[in-house]
Amino acid sequence: MTDPATLAAELAAHRERLEPYQQSRFRRDGIVVCAGGASVFTNAYVLIRLLRTVLRCALPIEVWHIGAGEMSARMKWLLRDLSAEPVDAEAVMIAQGVQIKDGWQLKSFALAHSSFARVLLLDADIVPERDPAELFAWPEFEAAGAVLWPDICSISAENQIWAACGLPPRTTRAVESGQVLIDKSRAWDALQIIVFLNTRREHYYRIVYGDKDLFLMGFFITGQSYHLVPHLPYTDQPWCLFQRDFAGERLFQHRCGAKWRYRDPQMAVPGFRFQEACEVALATLRRTWSGRVFNAPVRSPEAQKEEARLSAVGSVELMTPGQAPVALDLLQGGDIFDDCTSGLVHWYCIGSNPVTLVLIDRFQNSTRFESAGGGRWAEEHASASVLIEGRGSRSDDRPAAPDRRWNWSESNYSFDGDDG
Repeated sequence: MTDPATLAAELAAHRERLEPYQQSRFRRDGIVVCAGGASVFTNAYVLIRLLRTVLRCALPIEVWHIGAGEMSARMKWLLRDLSAEPVDAEAVMIAQGVQIKDGWQLKSFALAHSSFARVLLLDADIVPERDPAELFAWPEFEAAGAVLWPDICSISAENQIWAACGLPPRTTRAVESGQVLIDKSRAWDALQIIVFLNTRREHYYRIVYGDKDLFLMGFFITGQSYHLVPHLPYTDQPWCLFQRDFAGERLFQHRCGAKWRYRDPQMAVPGFRFQEACEVALATLRRTWSGRVFNAPVRSPEAQKEEARLSAVGSVELMTPGQAPVALDLLQGGDIFDDCTSGLVHWYCIGSNPVTLVLIDRFQNSTRFESAGGGRWAEEHASASVLIEGRGSRSDDRPAAPDRRWNWSESNYSFDGDDG
């Protein structure tokens, strides 16, 4: 690790290069979630579906990830079907000349470069107890321009972070970055410092635990005002922090040690709210996504056009000599739903004239089918498996991914079951 004095000098030099806030870059209030990879995406899906269908949150949501290896076309489709917009950080990193390698680093970067002017950053493994839109009207937020939540530990005066940041040592309450509320127009300098500290993870993460306390350092370094929620999180249940509001009421359930799993069993948290709704979200996810980050290879325009046609048809029946027929749903984005009877998990088309349909099983073995006309596809080899389009569909038996779509152009939102 570079010595603290050198780090402090580098930080001081960076402060001289801070950019002014550009009002035109950002607008409206919104939520940012970082959710790259299959495991974190599972948690993010539960969070977003609960926000939309149970808490009826109408705030726009951006879901940030790093590259195609963390977010497949199917995963993006599922997010957009809940009116959440996936954002690939790679293009933004190139434009900013910054390297971000992990989810901890990505959080402050996504917060700073999201399209929102006032942002609530949420970890994917959080389940709110109320619609978080109310936070943007909190008087504490309006007064200071930022709200932080306490952790269950403190930063001691002996910690090297003070010297590394050029600050006088003190003992202070640590913060927890599972939820951060910031008005970028007011806390822009602090946010830029926080991003810089996180890009230097090889140094600062050895002094403090990950990204969370670097949020606090950014405010200390710039003298930016913030309000710290004065109530420590409840920790009466293992593996879950229950963060509170300024009145002391429970607000966020942070399953930091009890993350949702794509497959059962889930870790039980006594007193946890919305367990049934979260289980429903997980069940829906299993019926609409393979649980893997799958991206098809580069395909021709003709192959992509055929994929669009087949995903619109949706259902095919796989007939193999000596075996019972299996109904498959070819889902948009390359996943297959089949009640787990065939072992097939992904599909795509390749070629141009003719186009070949490729099915992939969970062991990454592929089977290729050529069109035989009339909605029939024949396996390339003589073992003679056949796919028949539009036959034996189980689509009607599985729930759709979302309960409904949200239209952000609407000024008034109406939900199923509401009066009027």
